[in-house]
Amino acid sequence: MRALVIGTPQFQIPPDQLPGIVDGALSWYERHQEKLDAFGSFPGGGGFGIVNAADEAELNQLIIEMPFSWFSNVEVRPFVAGVEGLQQLKQAVDAMAAVPA
Repeated sequence: MRALVIGTPQFQIPPDQLPGIVDGALSWYERHQEKLDAFGSFPGGGGFGIVNAADEAELNQLIIEMPFSWFSNVEVRPFVAGVEGLQQLKQAVDAMAAVPA
């Protein structure tokens, strides 16, 4: 299961906790980098990952273990590859066009 996970700041992190959270996030990345097709940070705060998880339970576990997720608004957008999605859409449109009115 592939999903785009976007985290944007929601709650302010207490300054004295920030060093530990950053260290925890780096450790999290090292443990889970094989599950990430892409991983990035936004200039104003927050970041994203393209996660390749076995299922929704594993995806949930990855999110709750990421230290920044507790201070973020997390959006999860499952997706299929672009060409595959377009081919599926074409098949659905073609099937609808073939149904008599």
